[in-house]
Amino acid sequence: MAPLTLTACADEPREEAPAPVETAPVYPAADGGTATGRFEISSADSGAVIVQEVLADGTYRNMQDGEIVETGTWETPERGLFCTSSNGQTSCDEESIAPDGTWISVNVEDPAVRWIIRRLAETSEPPAA
Repeated sequence: MAPLTLTACADEPREEAPAPVETAPVYPAADGGTATGRFEISSADSGAVIVQEVLADGTYRNMQDGEIVETGTWETPERGLFCTSSNGQTSCDEESIAPDGTWISVNVEDPAVRWIIRRLAETSEPPAA
């Protein structure tokens, strides 16, 4: 029987696998749907109505009367918390479903700032007036 010889391929350079890119988790919206989508955000106090498009690329845009009034980035750092950053300012809101089924958003820094949210159909057109 011939002796067994092991040889290594140590002379060939190995390509290192790139380190995996860590992405922050994206928690679902308060209604159980995805955090992305198109939403109507209305203020009970001022009567303001904003349409917000939250995109999968981490950006959002707010529209009022069909005009873009704000753009920025968004994240969901924890379940029930939705944060936006625009023009160097970050704002976070706690979102939940009230006992009556209303989706509410309360600003973390100023709890008097409250919004009612409704998910809209997926489209890039402003809602009909």
